[in-house]
Amino acid sequence: MMTEASDNHAMPSTTRAYTTITPSWQRFHEFAAPLQSNSGAGSAAASSSSQQHHPYARQYSHVYSARLAGLRSRCLENARWKLRENGVDEKDVVVVDRIIQVEEGKLSILVGTIVKEMDPKRRPVVASTYNDEDACSFLFPSGINANWLGVEGAQESLRAHLFDSKKGDVIHLEDESGRVELVPDGKAENGMDVDNEDALDANKVATGVVAAVVGEVIAGKGVMHVRSVHFAGPPPFDHDAESADDFRGSLVGDSENDDPRILLVSGLGCGTDSPTDIKTGGSLALRREMLLEYLTNSDIGNGAAVSRVIVAGGGVAPPKPDSCAESNKENSHHTNGNKSKKTKYETTSPMAFSLRELDMYFSEILSSGIPVDYIPGWHDPTNANWPQRPIHSCLLPNSCGFVDLFQRSTNPYECMIGGKVKVLGSDGLNVADLRRFLPQSVTKGGSDGGEELTTVSAIDALNHTFRYGHMAPTGPDSLPMFPSSESDPFILNKRPTVYFSGNCDKFETRLVGANGEEIDSATAGKDVSRLICIPSFALTGEVVLVNLKTLECELMLFDDVGCKFL
Repeated sequence: MMTEASDNHAMPSTTRAYTTITPSWQRFHEFAAPLQSNSGAGSAAASSSSQQHHPYARQYSHVYSARLAGLRSRCLENARWKLRENGVDEKDVVVVDRIIQVEEGKLSILVGTIVKEMDPKRRPVVASTYNDEDACSFLFPSGINANWLGVEGAQESLRAHLFDSKKGDVIHLEDESGRVELVPDGKAENGMDVDNEDALDANKVATGVVAAVVGEVIAGKGVMHVRSVHFAGPPPFDHDAESADDFRGSLVGDSENDDPRILLVSGLGCGTDSPTDIKTGGSLALRREMLLEYLTNSDIGNGAAVSRVIVAGGGVAPPKPDSCAESNKENSHHTNGNKSKKTKYETTSPMAFSLRELDMYFSEILSSGIPVDYIPGWHDPTNANWPQRPIHSCLLPNSCGFVDLFQRSTNPYECMIGGKVKVLGSDGLNVADLRRFLPQSVTKGGSDGGEELTTVSAIDALNHTFRYGHMAPTGPDSLPMFPSSESDPFILNKRPTVYFSGNCDKFETRLVGANGEEIDSATAGKDVSRLICIPSFALTGEVVLVNLKTLECELMLFDDVGCKFL
């Protein structure tokens, strides 16, 4: 009788949501690593081949040439479309193939790469020496990360600076043949046409952005007065690459209970507590355990609807500059032959401890049947230059044992989920770097009596990359990057459905239309993209849930009290 009563009142079984995945981040591999020879290690042929195909055998100028070639036609088409929309006859406009061929006094369209040059007197001083501490400060330029590292402010050369032509700053348009100086075709006191959304604004572009410029070169001065600037814009959707919907929501009994979702998280920070915990007495480890419980326990919230977890960098805690200095001292100590015996715990580096904790955390999620994709980040043990290689399998041995569930991707990340949703994103370094060149406002009377800059928000910077048609326009000028010559892997050749950036200071999202313009979800059509700035979990305790059928976002907070939707 007890058995029958137990069976009659048994809770219905819950089945986790499921979606297929087709990874496409492998295309970044050829740009992230030198080509290897099959001739065998140590042979002269292998050495010769390695020299010929090594990425650093190329010049960085090839990167800009490949970028310009890949985006030129799209920029030109957008410029022509805008002129037609404004009632300008195309016969009155000359399309110039090379900048050196432009004629003075004629309305022309030039396509090239933006180059911003700051007056040498205003240029920040860069130290002539280089050490590991400089590398740490480069990888963590923002104030939040600097505070986490225990240092005040950021490296001077990485701070945002306002472009000001009155103080000697110059902006050029450049291609393989030459360059021309650009100035706004001013109709207002500040030289800006406030009614023209396409007017030239040097503080809305960065060096490396490809654009089509409409204007006239003034006779005798060699300066182009710019009427409008047009970018490549996002590409159209590739519906031919899509397949039938391969979604299945979470099942309670035999009925579907909830739409499938992906969970986006960044900045898990394994190996340490966050600066907010130090101030409040909270525990980052506790919040990570609460997230784990939410994912693995189907009785808590809608965790069973999560079909995949994507970790956008920041899995391990950032190293402190002190650790870099100590490492240098230790290496010098060993080089001089003064080796002292240390215990097992003394020889374990903070990075090794963080990786071990991250590996154990992932393996607990994976053991519950939840797929995890890991994107390397700013301070993960992989190459610093973009694209970053996947983290090595030997560093996460337990997680890599789940062959069918655990994916080690490149940075950037790209895949097709459920046959319909194309996902593209990164750990956020490209967006953080771009923000330094897009100051939004200036306030006089700062703490040092000078200028205080407010950069654009992370979602605005992410939207800018979408409109530029390029994920990382500041590379290789300020973002470290491999010199590729055949093509630029960061060009947006296929439009993503979900486009994200990790390690942001707060959650932001935007639904954008065909030209990257913000649209209302109530009036959105079929071909829209969802832009998402994923907040750092270590700093905010927040994760993002994305409904794969509706593209709606939900923000979930984990704190010392519990978890809740915001």
